[in-house]
Amino acid sequence: MRYLLAPDSFKESADATEVALAMQRGIVASDPCAQTRLLPLSDGGEGLTLALVNATNGSLRTAQAHDALGRPITATYGFLGPQPGTKQLRTAVIELAAASGIELIAPDERRATLASTFGTGELIMDAIGAGADRIVLGLGGSATTDGGSGLARACGFRFLDAHGSDIPEGGGALNQLDHIAAQDADARAASIPIIMASDVTNPLHGSNGAAQIFGPQKGASPSQVRELDSALTAFADAIGRLNGRDVQDAPGAGAAGGSGAGLLGLFNAHAVPGIDLVLELVHGEEGCDWADIVITGEGSIDGQTSHGKVPSGIARLARSCGKPTIAVGGTIKLSADERKDLRSAGIVATFAIAPGAATLPTLLADARANIESTCFSIAGLVSAVSASKSGEITDPHDATL
Repeated sequence: MRYLLAPDSFKESADATEVALAMQRGIVASDPCAQTRLLPLSDGGEGLTLALVNATNGSLRTAQAHDALGRPITATYGFLGPQPGTKQLRTAVIELAAASGIELIAPDERRATLASTFGTGELIMDAIGAGADRIVLGLGGSATTDGGSGLARACGFRFLDAHGSDIPEGGGALNQLDHIAAQDADARAASIPIIMASDVTNPLHGSNGAAQIFGPQKGASPSQVRELDSALTAFADAIGRLNGRDVQDAPGAGAAGGSGAGLLGLFNAHAVPGIDLVLELVHGEEGCDWADIVITGEGSIDGQTSHGKVPSGIARLARSCGKPTIAVGGTIKLSADERKDLRSAGIVATFAIAPGAATLPTLLADARANIESTCFSIAGLVSAVSASKSGEITDPHDATL
């Protein structure tokens, strides 16, 4: 039996490669004859850089930057390896979270109205200086709600109040914004193609916008959510006055605290579903063609899983190749309709990895062992069913599940 192991990371417990390796250990222990291929994935959030760099034999690069609160850090991004049969572009892959991520900020230090994406702009400039012809930018996991104004500022754009003075960094200060000055913007940064990889389709502002939906998890109080929503509206209005681009309701404009809007409005950027981009770059279809079964997973399998997440993305691709997909998750919270949505996507079964009641810290610490154990059982079941169909099992005790 041939298994394609194509998971996302399990947040706070294992990255996608560690998850895939745990899956492999369980399967091979259960069925020594099984063949496995590892295809760690990302939907544009955590793990995007490693997934693409490893899949393309690319390289990692470090650069000095600043986190969302302006503190110096060393951040990592990557360059993809050569893509046979395609125009040779030097493609950098950057996660916005590498410099501007929420996990870099302790919960008691998060400042929703002050956080800035300036550090991400520093990484963009470093990549351009290192010869990038194109940038893949993952928009997950941000600590910010500044519309991407910080990253634009790092690329030379200026954000001015009615008196012509530079406004402070951070989303809250955008309420002071009168106009954007682009004459000092770096021409390379403004023109380089930027592919925004994200699973977020929210608009910039309003009830489904960046501040309302994502602000609270970044530390914004109800009054700060309203402040940030107003600020993002002012930001979009200023972009419109600068160049006529309307980013208010553009799909994906609300990604990464509105960074999608700033990128669409001020740069040569376009948005793509993160998982679709990743599957294309890592040749996911080739892996699905090879496999008999695909096993995927993520930390929480829930109502969002069928909307642009790794499990549903790889399952749809596998289904198009005529292959079934099994998903494992740290937790599974699905209604009857949501289970049907996953089945429609191509996921034929879901398995929770938790062996029983346990505290969250214990579940996080034991995630890799539990993934291994779950995949041991899955492979045993698959082997038993396969053997039964071929008539090889005469005694049910021959199949250890």
